[in-house]
Amino acid sequence: MKALKKRMLLAAAAMTMVSSLAACSGNTGKGAAPAENSGNGPNSTADNSGSADQRAETAPFKEGKYDPPIPINIAVDVGDDIQYFNGETAEKNILFDRAKENLGLDIHVLWTAPGKNDGFKTKLLLSLSSGEKLPDVVYTGGDFELTNQLIDSGMFMDLNEAIDKYASDDIKRIYAENPDLFLPVTRDGKTMALPIPIFGPNSPPLMYIRQDWLDKLNLKPPTTMEELEKVMDAFVNQDPDGNNKKDTYALAVQLKNPGGDIFADATALFGAYGAIPGIWRKSSDGNTLTYDSIQPEMKTALGKFKEWLDKGYISKDAAQQDGGTAAQLFTSGKAGIVFGPNWFPYFPLPELEKNVPGATYKVYPLPTGPSGKAERRAMSIYGGALLINKDYPHPDAVFKYAQAMYEMSRDGQIWGLTRDYLINNGYQAQGSYFQVSKYGFLPNYFVDPWYQIDGYLDYMKAGKPGRTESEQEGFDSCQQNPLCIDGQIEAMSTWRAQKDADVINAFAGPATETQSSQGDFLYKLEYETMVKIIYGSMPLDDFDQFVEKWKTSGGEKVIQEVNDWYQQNVLKK
Repeated sequence: MKALKKRMLLAAAAMTMVSSLAACSGNTGKGAAPAENSGNGPNSTADNSGSADQRAETAPFKEGKYDPPIPINIAVDVGDDIQYFNGETAEKNILFDRAKENLGLDIHVLWTAPGKNDGFKTKLLLSLSSGEKLPDVVYTGGDFELTNQLIDSGMFMDLNEAIDKYASDDIKRIYAENPDLFLPVTRDGKTMALPIPIFGPNSPPLMYIRQDWLDKLNLKPPTTMEELEKVMDAFVNQDPDGNNKKDTYALAVQLKNPGGDIFADATALFGAYGAIPGIWRKSSDGNTLTYDSIQPEMKTALGKFKEWLDKGYISKDAAQQDGGTAAQLFTSGKAGIVFGPNWFPYFPLPELEKNVPGATYKVYPLPTGPSGKAERRAMSIYGGALLINKDYPHPDAVFKYAQAMYEMSRDGQIWGLTRDYLINNGYQAQGSYFQVSKYGFLPNYFVDPWYQIDGYLDYMKAGKPGRTESEQEGFDSCQQNPLCIDGQIEAMSTWRAQKDADVINAFAGPATETQSSQGDFLYKLEYETMVKIIYGSMPLDDFDQFVEKWKTSGGEKVIQEVNDWYQQNVLKK
């Protein structure tokens, strides 16, 4: 289970590198949060939307900035995606200069460390254990383990009161609309870090089908699993590629990590039968959490996968293939159906038309299972944590900076750092990021998770103008790009029409004691059982024995510990 959680975290981290809709902009490519991509966006300052209580600042605050400037010490995780220009450094750069000029925040770097090989994490933990001076604020990204270690150290602030007192109206609104963001950082009713949201939804799989195969075989798009099985049978047995060979698969699907890969995603296929690997969900009465991987519905799903493997609907190599390898079966023309996120029309699906001239595909809603429902795994919009040193006297300054990063995300720029300004002054973008946004202690901004989606689906599709000049620029670019307007936007619309199929893991706390000690063993037991049943080396009925072994090997304790967390942090909120 610990291993599964780590894999899910890696998948989530990968997803932050492909924003749900930033790919629509000609300026941003396939990158994550929108770059500073407006040539003329408003030169907003951090107090435009209003501090919660202007009388509550811990230092003199005039005309939108601290006067005189106040210090804040940070540490910088220097990853491969940070590059300094014009002779600037981690300590002295344009973002810090503008923050001091416009916000009155004097940012100092205590130290830097490489992101590779856990360099930043190691340095931070060494500072903690040695009693060395800690940064005033620490961004841990999506590293649950590091976040938990810092929280457990007792060196960081309970932020319940600070949020009420200092958060801007924008940030309070985002938190109010997305209260589950707090679950990973709540301990005994205390908010021990600011949860940082990411754009949603990047992860929920959609069904992409070879439209030319459907047309050739006079098949209708499947809406139920029964209809899907008929399509799968035809794709395997009726020579859809016309080469007079039985060499096609129905599904490009990976089983190397059944619950955690966003390429060639298997979770919608499991979910059609009511269970998704690795997912905790609320019981019918809402008072407890149950683990999908040990439920009777999982046994039914595994039986179906065995049938499909036996009939040749999926590759015999599925258990050895990661998502990228499995997806190549679709893009190479060897498989007719693949499940993947809304941005698949940008990557990797264009490879299909390159590899198979004349091939076409279309996105469709998920087929429903025997219960009449469709289900799929969706990731949380929690993207990381920002912790404030308990000895830092100016927590309000952290909220001012967070508001500035929110405005940078919303407006495409802050403090005159527009895309055109940066390009004209020797700064370059890597992916969608202009590196100046990554110099500070909120490298991925503070985003409104649904802002982009609402814009493209509710404004652009309805013919309304963008809410900012930056957004309008994105709309214009999208409408001129078939990969966007006919690809990702169509996929996003399909997702929204079936949003109730999304299932987010209901357990969002730190690894429990037993998960930490027994999680790898329990996950290995779970995974090996799944594969053995699908490949026929274990009878389907042996699933019941697996459940008992899982429970007696620590699973019962995990269930109790997970539910203790649920009682303390969710039901008693």
